[in-house]
Order: sequence, then structure tokens, then C-alpha cells
Amino acid sequence: MYDPFTDSTRPDQGDLPPMNGMGTASLVVALAAFAFLWVPMLYLITWPIPVIAMVLGAVGLNRARTGLATNRSTAAGGFFGGLGALIVMVLAVMISLSRGPLEIF
Repeated sequence: MYDPFTDSTRPDQGDLPPMNGMGTASLVVALAAFAFLWVPMLYLITWPIPVIAMVLGAVGLNRARTGLATNRSTAAGGFFGGLGALIVMVLAVMISLSRGPLEIF
């Protein structure tokens, strides 16, 4: 294998183990986003959590597509779980805004 920084060859490292961290992290963060949906009014400040789950899931899906990871279904579950949590959060905000400011609780 050629090393572009030293202009020499380096020994082959063998097969690298799959990097499955992004897909697993995506699924865990998506589950945390769904947990925060049950706390009243907390979804107003926790909206970045499903976005983070979607980003981690997209990175995990890309790694699985290129062969660097083996957990495509876990990454897809995290991505779509984050998307679902974000949709539910947006719907909850729309419903609470349509009820008026005094009827939220």
C-alpha cells in the first residue's frame, strides 16, 4: 500500500473491523427523542435531538453503503426514528399553538 505523505510503501494492515458506532448512536438518540415526547412542553426545547439522530443515521447509512459498517438496519431505524420524532414534535407544537396560549396545560 502506498503512503502519499512519505512516498514509501507501508505494510498492509489487513481487514479493518466494521465501524458500527454511528448507526447505534443514531438509534439511541432517536429513542431518547421519543422519550422526551412524553414530557409536556419539553419538546419545545429538545427539537435538536431528533435532528442529531437523523444526521447520525445518515452518516451510518453512508458508511453501510460504502461497506465500512455492517449495521444498515440499525442506522436506518435511527434515521427514520429521528424523522418520526421530529414530525411528532412539529405536530405537537402546531396543536398546542392552535389551542391558544391559556389552554396549553
